[in-house]
Amino acid sequence: MPVITVVPLGAEIEVEEGESVFHAAVDAGFIWPTVCQGLGSCRTCYMKVLEGADSFEEPDGWEQEGLDDLASTVGGADAGVRLACQALVRGDAIVRKNGVKPPTSP
Repeated sequence: MPVITVVPLGAEIEVEEGESVFHAAVDAGFIWPTVCQGLGSCRTCYMKVLEGADSFEEPDGWEQEGLDDLASTVGGADAGVRLACQALVRGDAIVRKNGVKPPTSP
């Protein structure tokens, strides 16, 4: 099962192949910054891929539209930016996303 390492938190999140980073993180109890809850419309969940860019499926049209919107502020796909809720995982990678919170203990 692929593992996505999220810095600066240092979390390692197991992700089913073909699942998005955001959905795997939420399923594991992490709080990932979002407004639209993973629909791809708010662009808040964007992350920077530091290692393993080839460990993701190519952006589909919806994600690419979001990346184009982000290009002037945080960089787009050319800068290694992906939407965590849309980026489908194929292998291990390291990503940067500030504001991710670890699962809380009951």
